[in-house]
Amino acid sequence: MIMKRVALLAIALACAALPVQADIVADIVSRVPAQPHTYAEMMAALQDLHETERVTCQSIGKTTGGRHIAMAVVHDPAFQPMSLRKMLVIARQHGNEPAGTEAAMALLRHMAESDGRAETELLKRVALLVIPMANPDGASRSSRRNGAGVDLNRDWQALSQPETKAIEGVFLAWRPDTVIDLHELPAFSSKASYQENFVETIGSCSTLPAVLGERCGRTSAQVSVWMKRYGIPLNIYYDTPGDDTRLCHRHFGLGHRVPSYLFESKTGRGRSLSDRCSYHVLGMLVIANQLAYHHDGEPIVPQVAAAPAPREPEPQPETRVALMEPIADASSEDRTLLCADVQAGEEFAYLTFEMNGRVLVLTNRDPWEYWLDRRQCSEGPVEIVARAYDHAGQCIAADRRTVTLVQPGTALGE
Repeated sequence: MIMKRVALLAIALACAALPVQADIVADIVSRVPAQPHTYAEMMAALQDLHETERVTCQSIGKTTGGRHIAMAVVHDPAFQPMSLRKMLVIARQHGNEPAGTEAAMALLRHMAESDGRAETELLKRVALLVIPMANPDGASRSSRRNGAGVDLNRDWQALSQPETKAIEGVFLAWRPDTVIDLHELPAFSSKASYQENFVETIGSCSTLPAVLGERCGRTSAQVSVWMKRYGIPLNIYYDTPGDDTRLCHRHFGLGHRVPSYLFESKTGRGRSLSDRCSYHVLGMLVIANQLAYHHDGEPIVPQVAAAPAPREPEPQPETRVALMEPIADASSEDRTLLCADVQAGEEFAYLTFEMNGRVLVLTNRDPWEYWLDRRQCSEGPVEIVARAYDHAGQCIAADRRTVTLVQPGTALGE
């Protein structure tokens, strides 16, 4: 087995100033809740973020348990995200490791709302692609494994699970410039290398592109420097060909040859959820800033987005959407099924259902339907809209209906 080289905090480095300030990290971590989000709470929070200017959320697939795997894309809306550098963050492959989800959600909220110069300048250069809960079934049971009993972070060669397949699809569609995988370590471990927080990334090797090792080495060194400034102990390990590519960061780093970083925060010994989130937040910020300002020393010239399309553009021939008449659930007076007939072209990515301008659900899987809880509806007519989007988040087709839904407890005969 190839021995890994360890870069400790004691390394002396001349660090170029990055636009990461102490107040930014503190502000982000202040958004971490006392208790981790449940799956339902996270999805509700993502729904709220989706309605903000900088964030677009979508479902990239479903688990074996039928739960959506959500992804949020954050960037300055004046720029096309595909023209920016892209950082993919994958959190909570192991359902019993909540710190990654909480760090990712706190970062999303902050970037959606902050008008700070560092944040706004960053989002002109980098699009953040964030999957805050890669294993919703496991998270719902606080289980390491997914709903099929598989350890997702050992499935990246086989790609046998819906979660790993969905994330691989995101990678191939977006081609991110770097990948971050957020994990936690148990309080005690028999392995010496697991006694402290650590990062694994890709090392320089004659059989790998020189630029890959150079980028990973430079960036991980900056992570070490900034962790030390915050008083966070850290080890960094470097992987080379021959290491187990069933793991996520090695699959992307050694397989796809993209700079990739595994972050493991150490639990126990009085390390609170906020402490562990601080580690992940700082790591994400440093890597994002390296990507924005120190990527091959090239200036970034992002492409300005075209003027916003009309709210409901003429449907393109390749993709069409038709809303069906809502169907009341015969077994429950509280539910109505919303359905859409989608003729999907190559550009189609996902569908949303809206009610009175509020997005109810985002989905990319057939059947295109959503069970509406009528107790959420106001009395009188409501407007239901189904919209199809492409991979850039542009609406390419839509259909609408104005309907009056029978309220619970008001059916004939009552």
